[in-house]
Amino acid sequence: MEEYKNLIRQLQDFPKKGILFQDINPLLSNWKALQSASTELSDRVSDIMPFVSKVLAVEARGFIMGGILATLMEAGFVPIRKKGKLPAYETLRTIDYQLEYGTDSLCLDMSLVNYNDKIVIFDDVLATGGTAEAVFNLLLQEVKQSKLAPIEKNNICFAFMLDIESLKGKQYLLENTGLPKENIISLMSL
Repeated sequence: MEEYKNLIRQLQDFPKKGILFQDINPLLSNWKALQSASTELSDRVSDIMPFVSKVLAVEARGFIMGGILATLMEAGFVPIRKKGKLPAYETLRTIDYQLEYGTDSLCLDMSLVNYNDKIVIFDDVLATGGTAEAVFNLLLQEVKQSKLAPIEKNNICFAFMLDIESLKGKQYLLENTGLPKENIISLMSL
């Protein structure tokens, strides 16, 4: 864990004054650390939820590890994009959500997710939990329309490279998703 933490850079007042940005790019640029971190996170997810079929990853840094995780777990990769980055497919779903420093929108092409998929929602950093909850809520909307199987602890989990504990994102997800704490996996915490 410490070897990973030592590769995280902190930048004050980015992207906005008062925000302490956690930069995982030095870890991503170190191939040994990237390989080790990816394998360790994949193993942790597989221990909780074997036979994952889809990894849904939030852009942009989430795409890097999300793609690696999907490959290691022999699962499909589904990108979660910002609004305006995908064509207006009939199956495109959009949700607005709160960030630590503002609001944003995410889009998911639901034609890439199957009814009985076992899903990992991956993002690089867990801060307040708003982004991860937004993806969860997109899936929940599909469950309510019977387009996805009901969400249970054996078919959905969250995975993150880094949990910023002081922002209480894990607690937020526990309170707002109904998933057990073991279904919220972080490789490291700061």
